[in-house]
Amino acid sequence: MKKSCVSEKRRGPITLGCVYLKHLVKGKTTHGIHSPFLFNFLKDCVYAKVSFKEFEDIEKQRYRLKKDNRVIEVCDFGSYKSESESFVERKQKISSIAKTSLKSPRQAMLLYKIAGYFKCHNILELGTSLGITSAYMSKACPGSVLNTIEGCPQVAKTAQGVFDALAIDNIRLHIGDIDKLLVPVLKETGAPDMIFIDANHTKQATLYYFDVLLNHIYKNTVIVIDDIHWSKGMEDAWNKICEHPDVSVTVDLFYMGIIFFREGLSKEDFLIKC
Repeated sequence: MKKSCVSEKRRGPITLGCVYLKHLVKGKTTHGIHSPFLFNFLKDCVYAKVSFKEFEDIEKQRYRLKKDNRVIEVCDFGSYKSESESFVERKQKISSIAKTSLKSPRQAMLLYKIAGYFKCHNILELGTSLGITSAYMSKACPGSVLNTIEGCPQVAKTAQGVFDALAIDNIRLHIGDIDKLLVPVLKETGAPDMIFIDANHTKQATLYYFDVLLNHIYKNTVIVIDDIHWSKGMEDAWNKICEHPDVSVTVDLFYMGIIFFREGLSKEDFLIKC
């Protein structure tokens, strides 16, 4: 399936709030979960307590980025492109990107916990942004290799500055259009243990990434997709992925969706409060 560029409007705060309230009403915690695999995953990973002190060095970088008023050229390969555009260029302050695009410490910590829980050695990230989530995931498994792809050169340069400041040596940053780099990177690195998709937030792009990744994963790969309720299109993509016959278990945390392909698990879709 070839991905095309389609404009997709983000849900407004009121609509998104209503969707979130429905999630809270329907969502479960560990109570009522009969799957031992999922019960343990929730108890020992999703709900596990981790001290924020472990991430003070990374959070200092977040703080620095939020104060950085340098203006850079941003190539947006995301959701606001029209049919005739391959990307949108605009000038933007680094501080603005940091305030609007970075995952919260809580969400970044969840990625850290997932990577650590499954002892991931080969991690792939689609959409580096300013590198904060990359730093969190790389910290979980110091012996791992994290390959991350960023489409915008100036954003990637800023992320590399974060990695350098933190003296991180297990991140490989690939710069360019994800559509063109994804397959070559996968062929070079082999099947990832964990994949975090935080790139083009459209239905078509998300399904395209998923279809490509299916040919390069193994049964224990875990895929995390960001902002699955970001728009109606993203929600539709998530629902379609849940129905895929290769998927065994999905976990909808509202702000992220987690996909498992493991054998021996009953096919189920869980809405989880987090």
